[in-house]
Amino acid sequence: MQIRTDGTQGFTESFKIHVVDEIERGLITEAEANRKYDILGHSTIQKWNRKYGKAASCIKSKGARVELTKEEQELMFLRNENKALKKDLEDAKLKNVVWETFADVAEKELGISIRKKLGARQFGLSE
Repeated sequence: MQIRTDGTQGFTESFKIHVVDEIERGLITEAEANRKYDILGHSTIQKWNRKYGKAASCIKSKGARVELTKEEQELMFLRNENKALKKDLEDAKLKNVVWETFADVAEKELGISIRKKLGARQFGLSE
């Protein structure tokens, strides 16, 4: 994604051609491209296809490959990594809630303390 001179954000032309090229080659569907690259709007890629589909086909027929710049590749990698880390964090938060609830119920039902006290000595550590 790039920042335009007017301050708005947008995808570069080479990125759009790359996405259209991937779809035309059958590597991903439009829906998969929306998710993979965080492209908002259900008709965005369709517009790109109308604008760049023939251009991407012409470029392919000349034997040239549409390549993303290293910066664009890194940005896509970081976006995907960020998305995965956010999902992992949400999963960890949910697991924590489950374990906290489990401990609450177990302590109440069994009448025992499950959680360690803050001052408790850790196993294997000497004081």
